[in-house]
Amino acid sequence: MKNAIWMCFALVLFAACGGDNKAKGGECTALTAACTVNEDCCSANCDALTGTCTRIPGACVAADNDCQTGPDCCSFRCDNGLCSGDQCTSDGASCDNDSECCGGICGDGDTCTPLNPSCKTSGNTCGANTECCSKFCDGGTCSNSPSFCTQVGDTCTANNECCGGLCQIAAGATLGTCEQVPAGGATGCAGAGEVCAEGADYAGGPLPTCGGECCSRACFPYGPTGILVCQPPSGCKPTGELCSADSDCCGSIGSPDGDVSNVTCEKEAGFTIGRCNNGNSCSPAGAICRLQSVSCNANANCCAGNVLQFDTCHKDALGIPRCSVGVGVDCTTPPVGSTCATSADCCGLPCVPVPGSEFESVCGSTCQPSGAVCTTDTDCCAGLPCTLEPGAPSGFCGAPQGCSSYGQACDATNLCCNNVPCNANGFCINDVIL
Repeated sequence: MKNAIWMCFALVLFAACGGDNKAKGGECTALTAACTVNEDCCSANCDALTGTCTRIPGACVAADNDCQTGPDCCSFRCDNGLCSGDQCTSDGASCDNDSECCGGICGDGDTCTPLNPSCKTSGNTCGANTECCSKFCDGGTCSNSPSFCTQVGDTCTANNECCGGLCQIAAGATLGTCEQVPAGGATGCAGAGEVCAEGADYAGGPLPTCGGECCSRACFPYGPTGILVCQPPSGCKPTGELCSADSDCCGSIGSPDGDVSNVTCEKEAGFTIGRCNNGNSCSPAGAICRLQSVSCNANANCCAGNVLQFDTCHKDALGIPRCSVGVGVDCTTPPVGSTCATSADCCGLPCVPVPGSEFESVCGSTCQPSGAVCTTDTDCCAGLPCTLEPGAPSGFCGAPQGCSSYGQACDATNLCCNNVPCNANGFCINDVIL
């Protein structure tokens, strides 16, 4: 099982790898409902920031513990409110009731009906990554955790599980499939958490130039699995990323350059999640840009000044070129406390929200500890993942995962996950053109 040891270590506080939620037989709390402790939830995780039950990728509930739906369980099978020790029955195989089936439907001819006819949802048997909706066949079973969110087409029970921001559940059904939330504006790129490039087939070597298909221009190995996924960018969200409010987006009114760019979180009526659009005029602080020395296909017209004439495009802590707040960044004196849009304004330090402010962020003085606010793994201290729900403006630094994620600090005691090299500056970064 690919990097299973890391996954168990990373999620030990969340009852992962066959955890116990102190079951009483069908009495656990469903996803998105209010909770106070992990033991309240069918997912065995009560989110510390929101006070609601959420599912942590890679975490599952062991046999004979409380559940409400199959995806709560390691076996993907919930029988009469308890997780079964038997694996769910794959699509097309014989069944006696809905709960036996990986897709939750025992249909015509007493066989399991596929939840998604175009690919195999998680829990089904598989022989290759390409067979699975998650794009991850782990030990002969489609896994729902190649990333920190559930892939488009795979099984879900709540919107906040899905990389695309939407769990589409048919009337009367208990399980649905993750889809892309409908939104206008820039939707041609892959958002944070989506499997990118070679995905689970990546076995080392060169990473995709210019970030592949990712909105963030960052297609890098996900720490717990080593699978290539689109990384959440530092600070504000650039064009195409999921958002819940205008203030999440780079260049929105009230944020740096918002008075000229006027970027909004574009949503369809009735939806709470949308995507950051292109806005107007120039590219605001935090937007993806082209560097003076290396050119991928990105805008050179930063609001602070055209990149070809002014020093206005710098790499953030992940190596993503971002438009800066103003011209130039003097890193001889770390800009602690100064206004920022991303870590590109902070000489690699995290760009953190000001408590009580909707728009203002400032450069922090050091990496964020466990429990502190973050927008991406590089905000957190070495070995701490940033736990972030799709569409949320920020998350929190979680428990130690046993290795440093891509972009985090590294040394002899904090090794990089997935054999990513620790560069001369002490960070887990490959030499890749972005």
